[in-house]
Amino acid sequence: MLNNAQKKDAKGQEARLPYTWEIIVAFALLIGILVFSIAVLGLDVHIPFVILTGLTAALAIRMGYKWEDLEKSILASISSVMQAVLILIMVGMVVGSWIQGGIVPSLIYYGLELIHPQLFLVAIFLVCSICSVATGTAWTIIGTLGVAAMGISEGMGIPLALTAGTVIGASYFGDKLSPLSDATNLHSALTGVSLFDHFKNVLKYTIPSYVISLILVYIFGRIFAPQSTEGIASIVNITETLKSTFVISPWLILPVLMVFFMVLMKIPAIPGIFFMALVGSLCAIFVQGADLKDALTALHYGYISDTDSPIVDSLLTRGGMVSMMYIASLILCVCAYSGVLDVTKILYVSVEKILRKIESAAGLMTSTVISGFVLNIIATDNYVSAVMTRDIFKSKFSEKGLDSLNLSRCLAESNAITSPLIPWNTCGITMVGMLGIPVLQYAPYAFLLYIPPLVVIFMSYLNKGILRLEPEIIANRQESKYGA
Repeated sequence: MLNNAQKKDAKGQEARLPYTWEIIVAFALLIGILVFSIAVLGLDVHIPFVILTGLTAALAIRMGYKWEDLEKSILASISSVMQAVLILIMVGMVVGSWIQGGIVPSLIYYGLELIHPQLFLVAIFLVCSICSVATGTAWTIIGTLGVAAMGISEGMGIPLALTAGTVIGASYFGDKLSPLSDATNLHSALTGVSLFDHFKNVLKYTIPSYVISLILVYIFGRIFAPQSTEGIASIVNITETLKSTFVISPWLILPVLMVFFMVLMKIPAIPGIFFMALVGSLCAIFVQGADLKDALTALHYGYISDTDSPIVDSLLTRGGMVSMMYIASLILCVCAYSGVLDVTKILYVSVEKILRKIESAAGLMTSTVISGFVLNIIATDNYVSAVMTRDIFKSKFSEKGLDSLNLSRCLAESNAITSPLIPWNTCGITMVGMLGIPVLQYAPYAFLLYIPPLVVIFMSYLNKGILRLEPEIIANRQESKYGA
């Protein structure tokens, strides 16, 4: 596979694979520049990734690649995430219009009125996980129900990082599992397994992770439940402010059901999310009394809350296309770096040397899961890392007589869900943009993001959940391989 990546430039010089020292230099640059820029200089990571792209491109040119090769890969990498960028921008419009239209304020109001503090986290965990499975999208759930949950949490005095971790973990449960999810379809397509076989396999073995996470959410919900009247006073302040500022009605909660309507009608994500934003704007005009200019401004710049309550203002001043441009530009930067890195084949060469020493099925499963997380760190996007992981490991599963369902499960339980744990990954960046909580603060509480990979590894060493190919299939593949 790697030799096929080598090619000749116009002068006949062969573009070679990286030397060991070049691999070390590439990883050292990645870690060193990011750590120095973020921890020492306190910079945003946009320019550090631009610098990384330039330095890695210089390394690739030294290996014999032409700029045309690098540019083509950069554009391909950016193209692969453009749908995600468009969805992100549309979600920003939804957040702004749903706040202005009173939808998010109504969710917060009734949530504060009805949800008991000690059961709030369990309730939001169940609701977000069920809705994400039903809709196949984590970002939409986080951008709508998640935003409302943050408001309820703040009113109850529950740590926002705990709520953010709970919401994100539960929402990504559906993103890795739902037959309607882009990630789920990608993983089944990459590994060549049936979509519903993949769904059933992941569901069967992810139940222990879900139960463990639910228990932890309940425990932490009890620990951090408000024990004084201060939280109650805060709730009263928020609810009264919301009621005096917006028209609050149970009917305004109905637009949440639009997500399920989109699924039933098989509406594509982008037009479906646009329709959600449109409904929010219509609610703003015909229910809240906003004029057309205000409604369009909220879509662009987001909603700006101006009440006598600092808590409500900080909660509801958000959304709009502009709020997502910071994240969109960063996604372009990290995808440019990922494109250059992919050309060098540094990742493939590095992992191939490690795989030579792996003998057991459990060792292969463990290596795949760990590599998925590491590639999310390096490739900065879970779709890109899934493709890389498949390319690296698919033949190894076949050689050891393991069904490709094992690989698709590893992609779902590692690549798909660990990306929000990484501050510079596109998913981690997006989570911060939507909920306003730094990754390292919510990560410890996002149980459904890091418990499943550990469960996969643990069960593999117990020889549970490893699906093996029938001997006849293995024999046929060996005959095909060696021409017998």
